[in-house]
Formats: sequence, structure tokens, C-alpha cells
Amino acid sequence: HDKVSMLEIYNNFKKEYPKTMMTEYKKILSSDFVYDEVGTGMMYNSQEGFFDSLKGWKNAFPNDKITIRRTIRNGNIVFHEITCTGKHDGLFNMPGYDTTASGKDVKVREVMILDFDKAGKVKKCTLYFDTFGMMKAIGAVPAARME
Repeated sequence: HDKVSMLEIYNNFKKEYPKTMMTEYKKILSSDFVYDEVGTGMMYNSQEGFFDSLKGWKNAFPNDKITIRRTIRNGNIVFHEITCTGKHDGLFNMPGYDTTASGKDVKVREVMILDFDKAGKVKKCTLYFDTFGMMKAIGAVPAARME
């Protein structure tokens, strides 16, 4: 399944969102691809929606890097435990909330679940991530106080 992973494609493009990135993703995504971004509440039922989401992430964190910490395979499903690090250098859009660049470094823990079809293409990507930790790191929410 993992000839070229979604994360490798993402990491290969460090600056602004290029069209070549879309071309690479189209090679590995099914035509009925679904992207479920649990951390923001966004779900896209098309490759184009997924590409729009990536544009937002690359705008907010243009030099971010994803590191795979652990991978578990079970049949046609792959689980990646990942860490995303980067600097918040651009506008970040979330449903009902926009935050301007803070210039702060972030380190976010995530779990990505990939469902593959019989042809070996990704038909669904579900992404869970520490939204509160990310928002706290960029100063968008106050740090929780421990009593």
C-alpha cells in the first residue's frame, strides 16, 4: 500500500502549495476519496476539498514537517502515529475561527487512519490531532491552569 505515502508527498513540499503536489496526490487517491479532519470538524467528500484543506495548512505552517512515529497495518487499513512540527507563519482558518500568524513554534501529535481500496488507492483519510495543544501553542487560547 505504501509505495508513496500521503505524508511523504506532504513533506516533499516545504513552501507554498504547488500544483505538482496535487498531481502526486491524485496518483494515490481514489476518485471518491473522503477526508475527515476530526480536529477541525471538517469533512471533504472530494479530492478538491482535501486539496483546499492542504492549502490552508501550508499557508499557516509553510515549513512544517510530519514525522511518522509508529505505523500499524491491518488489512487495507494503515494507522500512522505522527508528530507535526513547524512555525505558525501565516493565516490559519478553522470553521468559525481565523488566527493570524503568531510566529510561534508548534509540535502537534496526530493519528492518521488510511483506508485503501482494492486497487491500492487511498479511499478515506481520517485525521485526529491535538487541536487544543496546537491552539495553545500559537496563543489562540489561554494555557490551562493546573491547580
